[in-house]
Amino acid sequence: MSNETMLERLAWIIKTYGVITSDFYDRLAVDRPSRWSLRQHFGTWKGAVDAAIKLLETQGVKVTLPQAEERGNADAQVLKLTQQVYELSRHLQTSELCFTGTSHKFGLVSDTHFGSLFADKALLKYAYEVFAEEGVKTVLHAGDLMDGMRMYKGQEFELECQGADSQVALVVDQYPKQKGITTYFITGNHDRSFWKLSGTEVGDKVASQRPDMVHLGHQEADIKIGEGEAVATVRLVHPDGGTAYAISYKVQQYINAIPSGQKPDLLLTGHYHKTEELYYRGIISYQAGTTQHQTPFMRGKQLAAAMGFRILEIVVAPKRVVRVTSTFYPVRS
Repeated sequence: MSNETMLERLAWIIKTYGVITSDFYDRLAVDRPSRWSLRQHFGTWKGAVDAAIKLLETQGVKVTLPQAEERGNADAQVLKLTQQVYELSRHLQTSELCFTGTSHKFGLVSDTHFGSLFADKALLKYAYEVFAEEGVKTVLHAGDLMDGMRMYKGQEFELECQGADSQVALVVDQYPKQKGITTYFITGNHDRSFWKLSGTEVGDKVASQRPDMVHLGHQEADIKIGEGEAVATVRLVHPDGGTAYAISYKVQQYINAIPSGQKPDLLLTGHYHKTEELYYRGIISYQAGTTQHQTPFMRGKQLAAAMGFRILEIVVAPKRVVRVTSTFYPVRS
């Protein structure tokens, strides 16, 4: 994405949401100033927000800086605006990760739900041992790294530990480490509960303390595989919403809703705690499964947990995936 395009997007956000820059936010005692949030989630450079405001001024748009004393609760107002920007950023930009070479082997896990009493950390440890034995250097995690809080009534009684700091510390301390393996993860709806409650981005907190874990952003990330003209897109996604009776239905809905020209070659889906393989509308799709046992909440909703993990071997040619070999390691829940 060019700097010009990025400035136009930032300018549109500032114009639409009234999110402004610098001094006003720096004077307030909040963990996530909006300037920081914009730069972090859009991957922009220092001074980009100021440049976007100047762009608006050249277009005849006057940006009025609010005064803290004029607001009843300035901290809460800034936090609300920060959340709006974060929400908007998910729809304006999908994170990208690039790997050169035409053949790659990936480990795939999802919905590990650290902090839940039903998270099977021994299974996840075993998965990473298998990855190491099979020569996997890159693991993709399709979201819900941790269990979050206040997702449904009674969740607090299913938690090993509560609060963002406690669950982050649990991941940092107990998420498997294997020499030479890097885990690239997105955050899901359970992880995001901490953002909704307090504006805390737990993915960033984990990544800042674990060099072998890289946060790709919330809900979606695109992985580009190949080089030159031989490039294919693998999309890691953690959708919203409940599951359906037919295991493939929600994935088919997601594929149907992707705008023309934005479809990936390979789709890797978390969230539903299901596993399946599907080829639909030209997209190769896998659901990742989970390492969390069926919780009382899931049992009450008659939702099964497909526990296990995958190893994918992907070969690409110009602008397409030539071959995908998938090995699923099932575990009886």
